[in-house]
Amino acid sequence: MSATTIAGLIDQDASSRGIAKKIASYLIDTKQTLKLDSLMRDVMSVREAKGTYEINVSTAHPLTSAQTSSISAYIKKHFDNCKDVIIHQKVDPTLLGGVRIESAHYLIDKSVKSELNYIKSSIEK
Repeated sequence: MSATTIAGLIDQDASSRGIAKKIASYLIDTKQTLKLDSLMRDVMSVREAKGTYEINVSTAHPLTSAQTSSISAYIKKHFDNCKDVIIHQKVDPTLLGGVRIESAHYLIDKSVKSELNYIKSSIEK
């Protein structure tokens, strides 16, 4: 099962439970379960090429709807072919504050933790 096939199923609004079962069966049958992360990144790449950006957003606290809208607008503005943005939100208290946005090919890390690590490495040089 290729990333293109999986992306096509997702784009057709197929049942996410059904897609997950097919992917799991395929990976288990072919003894490739360790390739799941790589396969899902490939699926995200295929979908990005079609204009749908699926991003993972990590923050120290839950996002408000205004913040979610702002992130979506930012992604649409900075990626020319972006038509739709799907945001998967994760609360990660270790970030302290700020935001970390990750897609198949991009990482925008504006977390307080990242900024503090940058300052620390600058001082140590």
